[in-house]
Amino acid sequence: MSGKGIILTRPAGYNDSLAEKLITAGYRVLERPLLSIEPMALDDAAKQRVMDLDRYHVAVFVSRNAVTHCMGHLQHYWPQWPAQLAWCAMGQRTAEDLRAFDIQAIFPEKQGAVGLIETMDWSDVSKVLVVRGRGGLETFHDELNDRAIQVDYLEVYQRIARLQKSLAKEMVDLQFEVVILTSGEALASLVESLDGNLLGKLKAIVPTQRIAELARYSGLNDLLVSGSVSDDAVLTALASI
Repeated sequence: MSGKGIILTRPAGYNDSLAEKLITAGYRVLERPLLSIEPMALDDAAKQRVMDLDRYHVAVFVSRNAVTHCMGHLQHYWPQWPAQLAWCAMGQRTAEDLRAFDIQAIFPEKQGAVGLIETMDWSDVSKVLVVRGRGGLETFHDELNDRAIQVDYLEVYQRIARLQKSLAKEMVDLQFEVVILTSGEALASLVESLDGNLLGKLKAIVPTQRIAELARYSGLNDLLVSGSVSDDAVLTALASI
């Protein structure tokens, strides 16, 4: 695969590390963000959840964006973190971002909601705050509700689709044939940016089986599941092709 053209689609600023590693490994890189991340103003209910942080047993951050767009709100009301609160992240990079705020977060080896549910001991937990973007997945909520655990959301950012109408010509002219997709929203934006014929010619690397299923339904047939959005997972997936 060395020398192949790789399309990176994460929001601006989130592709830099992977792009550098891909170029070093001999790949050609085209950065075309399919989403932008925008902060959300907190409504009264969200502000109350911030002020009630000490009433939760666990705070879960689903992504690095959740850290970026939430911690300022929390610091405004909490000069010291509640002593009894357990902090969790759904991935290692998110946990690393939380360390900048003197927070040692639990995170799973298997990134995502299922991995965190399997990693944490939930036996003494009755109330959880999940910090996320608008309209995130309900997997975590449903799993914990089945254990009689109350789950509240604090939504602090939203994903805005960015169509890349020049991408079709670039794929053909520059021979870019592999796309890295990290979310269902990015997939939807890609589908809007390309016609079905070009979609069918792309090889896509996705982090989960759920996104792989969505991609097949959307017309992407050549798929590889990396198991994570981490740089190493993507590089390993590329090397296995």
